[in-house]
Amino acid sequence: MTSGPEAGAPDGRPPRTQVMMAHGVEVRRIEKLRVTVVDGPDLRKRGRAFTFARDEIRVGANPELDLPIEDRSVSREHLFIRAGELGWTLVDTGSTNGTYIGELRVHRGEVYQTTLVRIGQTVLRIEPMGEHVEQELSSHNRFGRMIGQSPSMREMFAVLEKVARSDLTVLIEGETGTGKELAAEGLHEASARQGMFITLNCGAIPRELIESELMGHVKGAFTGAVSDRPGALVAANGGTLFLDEVGELPIDMQAKLLRVLERREVKPVGADYTTPVDVRVVAATNRNLAHDAENGRFRQDLYFRLAVVVVRIPPLRSRIEDLGLLVDHIQGELNRRRAAAGQGAHPPLDDTALGMLRRYEFPGNVRELRNIVERWVVLGAHTAPGSPAVRSGVTNQGSLAGPGAAEVDNSLLSLPYHEAKEAWIERFERAYVEGALDRANGNVSQASRDAQVDRRHLQRLMSRYDIRR
Repeated sequence: MTSGPEAGAPDGRPPRTQVMMAHGVEVRRIEKLRVTVVDGPDLRKRGRAFTFARDEIRVGANPELDLPIEDRSVSREHLFIRAGELGWTLVDTGSTNGTYIGELRVHRGEVYQTTLVRIGQTVLRIEPMGEHVEQELSSHNRFGRMIGQSPSMREMFAVLEKVARSDLTVLIEGETGTGKELAAEGLHEASARQGMFITLNCGAIPRELIESELMGHVKGAFTGAVSDRPGALVAANGGTLFLDEVGELPIDMQAKLLRVLERREVKPVGADYTTPVDVRVVAATNRNLAHDAENGRFRQDLYFRLAVVVVRIPPLRSRIEDLGLLVDHIQGELNRRRAAAGQGAHPPLDDTALGMLRRYEFPGNVRELRNIVERWVVLGAHTAPGSPAVRSGVTNQGSLAGPGAAEVDNSLLSLPYHEAKEAWIERFERAYVEGALDRANGNVSQASRDAQVDRRHLQRLMSRYDIRR
């Protein structure tokens, strides 16, 4: 359905999004959209207006969304509002209680002017503001190992290119599978920093070990501390520390991290001295960290210290024009692996397969696309993109099986470093998780305790590789 001065017609104003030349550079203009919570059970948001200038605004009960609503009749992911050339598209994501304009339930519809929308017991006013934000676009279609020719990706590349050679702290936001670590790695490689790029996954480390992993410890600091050990901050001295899933840091560790960022010195666990460090911190989260800070789940002072520059990686569903480029890139990597192993290349996916991909929403983003392409080039595009991976006796180069699996085979050594590293890590992670679950008889909690990783991290790995308990 449509809503506007004339059904099915725009209101005569300039396009909501467009790419144009301004002052000799290519820019992207996107209209601001104001969403006001007119009425509903969420007292903290009732009457408040939120302004966005982005391709997609996610609304629902999930606190990680762009506009989280506390309303029991609202689904966790209830409504997506997407910018188009002429209007704004409302997409109900299959909510239980529906999305309504007046008395009409809407599954997908266009709005061109101020419109009242009801989700659950909450009434929203969606108001195109007529004001546009202009953002410069990069002339490149890649940054580090990230690729994309869509305006949203080139807009992000332009920001990354500008901040790369500075020491500014960067907060990278994005859904799971969008490539946050690749963005951080690209920032480091494009910088002038000579030290190492160190990654610390804050959600994968047990609470009692996180301080030691981050700050290091001295011999005898606790049971098992048989020698001095530098933490991630010291290891990254002169380089970049990437804090993945920074929103999972416990509150007490947030205070200690803030102190390090402000004083540029580290005190190892059990030590009576501090060590100066020169570290650039890049943090990443798939949560709405600003909302967490507002509601006391994350320290506001640390949030503002991390969010000096905020970079948002767009989800794959909002840049489907990049799909062909990504598929060609993934297949190129797969065929280089096969060539290194003396095998012939896989044929490219046909138009039917690409058409299926273009109609898919990709909840797992680029990571899920990679899994789908790897499965399809081996087994054929006979299953829908969202179907679980087929498990059979067939193994491919992405699997780890057999007694010699722990050895690095020569085919990996002839690949580019990053491709070989990713392939090996995938083999290791899949085999490790499957082995841990086997030893724990399928009990995820027991497996996570045995592996000494956070249960949620183990669940994310299970989801990534489609491993059932």
